[in-house]
Formats: sequence, C-alpha cells, structure tokens
Amino acid sequence: MIDWIGLAISATLAHVATNLDNLVILVGVILTIERLRAITGYLAAQCLVLSAAYVVAEGLEIGFASYVGFLGVIPMAVGGLALVRRQKSASLADVPTTEPAQRQMVAISLLFLSVSFDTFAVFTPLLADSRQAFTIPILAGAALSALMIAVCGAMLARLAPERARRMGRLEWFAPYVMIAVGFYIVLNTTTDAL
Repeated sequence: MIDWIGLAISATLAHVATNLDNLVILVGVILTIERLRAITGYLAAQCLVLSAAYVVAEGLEIGFASYVGFLGVIPMAVGGLALVRRQKSASLADVPTTEPAQRQMVAISLLFLSVSFDTFAVFTPLLADSRQAFTIPILAGAALSALMIAVCGAMLARLAPERARRMGRLEWFAPYVMIAVGFYIVLNTTTDAL
C-alpha cells in the first residue's frame, strides 16, 4: 500500500511539473472564453495524452517522437485561421462572429495536446517500467494532478482583473498566442525528444 501511495504522489508531481505551461495557457484561455469549455478542453487533452502513453507503454511501437514537432502546426493553423476570420468579419461588418461551441472545444483540446508532449514523454516510460499493478496509482496520480491544475487555472483566472474579463479585450490576443505556442513547439521539440 505504501508503494502505491508513493508512486501516486510521484506521478502527481511529475504531471504537475510537465503541465505548468498548460496552466499558464489555461488561465489565458479561461479569460477569453467560457471557463467550463476551457477546463473541459484541457481535461480532454490530458485524458488523450495519458491514454496514448498507456497504449504505447503496453507495447505498441509508434515512431512518434521524431514527428512530434509537427504538432506545432496545429496551434499555428488555429491561430492563423482565427486571424483570417477576424479580418473577414471586420471587412464584412464590425460585429465579431463567435465560433460554434464544438469547433471551439476541438481547437482548445488540440492546443493543449500540442503542448503536452512532455507529459507523454514522462508517463510512457514510467508506465512501461512499472509493473501492471502500479498502472492504477500512476494514472490516478496524473488524474489528480490534472484536476488540481484545472482548479488552479480557474482560481488564477478569477484573480485576474475583472475589467479585462468583462470587456473581453484579451480575445484579440488569443490567435497570436496560439501561433507563438506553435512556433515554440516546432522549434523546441527536438530538445524535448532527446
């Protein structure tokens, strides 16, 4: 039992350490869109990343590490598309259009997925190295961490200036953040994969 608790705590700490960038992005996303959508997108991405780590650890051979940098294209494309839409809506009318909720959720999840390779890279060997009996505490620790990060992101967004949230002026900045994150992923992934 002590082994399970120790491993769950270690997995929680490893997940927190690899998701500090996601926490910052989550706060920014919460300030621009509905809180529940942002948190759901983050948690969906974490479920996918941890599931992929589990599948790969169970023996599937996927040559993913050398191609992970191309995931940076996703947030760059989402940000670029948002800028194009903004330009079109500004030329057609001064009333900004809102994205349908489903597309917004997919874009948010893809954004969080694109910056979660470090979580995948940590949890795949951790799950592969551990005996089958330790899979549950590792995944439970990671799930606890994901929930803690979601709660912290919501609390930090609440501490943000009320005016910024009410006026929605940060929304114009989101496409630029996505494009910057994409460039970071493309340029920095080779060092993460080593």
